[in-house]
Amino acid sequence: MVQIVVGTNNRHKFREINQILGDIKAIELVALTAFTGVPSIAETADTFAGNAQKKAFELAQFLALVNRVSFASRSTAIEDEDEEETDFEALSAQRHRSASGRQRKVSLTPERMPKVESPQSLELLVMADDSGLEVDALGGAPGVHSARYAGTHGDDAANNQLLLKNLKGVPAEKRKARFVCEIALASPEGILFTVRGSLEGLIIDEPRGNGGFGYDPLFLYPPAGKTFGEMSPEDKNKISHRSNALAKFRQALENLLKGR
Repeated sequence: MVQIVVGTNNRHKFREINQILGDIKAIELVALTAFTGVPSIAETADTFAGNAQKKAFELAQFLALVNRVSFASRSTAIEDEDEEETDFEALSAQRHRSASGRQRKVSLTPERMPKVESPQSLELLVMADDSGLEVDALGGAPGVHSARYAGTHGDDAANNQLLLKNLKGVPAEKRKARFVCEIALASPEGILFTVRGSLEGLIIDEPRGNGGFGYDPLFLYPPAGKTFGEMSPEDKNKISHRSNALAKFRQALENLLKGR
């Protein structure tokens, strides 16, 4: 069983991901909320892929550090060593090498995320996504700023109001938009793979439906004649941008696990 930490504090996202990937018997999905002291990862990339990779890799690095500190603490407790004589750096390095091999220092800027073709270990994996809405009439906005479009992160009502304000007077035929989701999987060594899913639709002029989250009540999927806010979770998960990305994620993950 391979444990994969889902790098989000958004319970809606975790539930969707668990509904779509939960039947893979070789893995166990672990919520990020299972860990304490997890830092907030700055989403400084200008692409969805860059932010997804940055979050996955930095969270994997953090959790690896937590594991190393925990190992050092357990080791000294078991051996009953004097704290002043304990080489914590050596213990941490030993744990680090045994878990994921030696690592060289790398810059954590989004443009320089290390990529891994043949991971030393699958002991610690983190998946993270960045997703959002691109509206053609707004030049692709809100894009990577989707969750904080109105200024406050996660204020869905304010984000929707601002979107409608910025599209005021734009005719229906020019309200084309798409939801985009990029998902990255990382170990403490680097990025293992990244996949992309998207779904085309239209932005309507007033919310419809109480389901979903984010921009769902404004995003009309023409083939169904419904907004995401009007769809059941099951129907949405069959077609959504995240569903499309997770289908590709599943295939890439299965290919990775075959090589264990």
